[in-house]
Amino acid sequence: MKRPQDIQRTAREIVLPDGRRVSTLYKDDFPGGEGPVLLTARSVWWGTRDMVFRADLATGKREVYLPWAGGKGIVQALEQTGDAVQVRTDSRAAKIRPESTTFDGYVRLRLGDDQLIPPPGVCQKLARTVEEWLGVPYLYGGDTKSGCDCSGFVGAMLRVAGKSVPRTSGAIAQAGKPVLGELRFGDVVCTPGHVALYLGSGWQAEAPQMGDVVKKTTIWHRASATARRFLGT
Repeated sequence: MKRPQDIQRTAREIVLPDGRRVSTLYKDDFPGGEGPVLLTARSVWWGTRDMVFRADLATGKREVYLPWAGGKGIVQALEQTGDAVQVRTDSRAAKIRPESTTFDGYVRLRLGDDQLIPPPGVCQKLARTVEEWLGVPYLYGGDTKSGCDCSGFVGAMLRVAGKSVPRTSGAIAQAGKPVLGELRFGDVVCTPGHVALYLGSGWQAEAPQMGDVVKKTTIWHRASATARRFLGT
């Protein structure tokens, strides 16, 4: 195993000891910045602010672990301990075990292509409906294509899937089942006073605010997020 100092990191990439390069960018406008790097037999891990990323060295597939439900702290060190990666921040220590889906206060998002492919069945109908609502203007208290607010939009989308949810964002954040482990298509991402529908690959659909329209956004810049599940088990 190479020492951490044998790995070079810039804001845009990690250069491994054997010359392989791993991009730290998910989008062009989201540079990886600085932070610790860990090289294991199968993966390269790196920290960016309060997030932990992992890239599979064999497949190139990537995923991100976000601190959830208010768990915060800038990632300062990554260490391998048995089958886990220990994450040390300026406020806590946590262990991530990807194979057993134990993430100790983090939630996993698998990153993929911008073209999102929802699971078969009702989720595909839901995905088509989301596309039809893009551009609907924000309207406080609204839940139709004439105008909608954040909870009205989420409620209308989940009705397409045969699910009924409370009308307000605060009540939605207390309903359904709490998401522990990994976000799935159709989960509701809840931040204080706001809800959005998770679409996969780090994307969500939302009615953001007055003067805006329903659109797809990435979920990187969020505060004290939790998630609730209304679809499936």
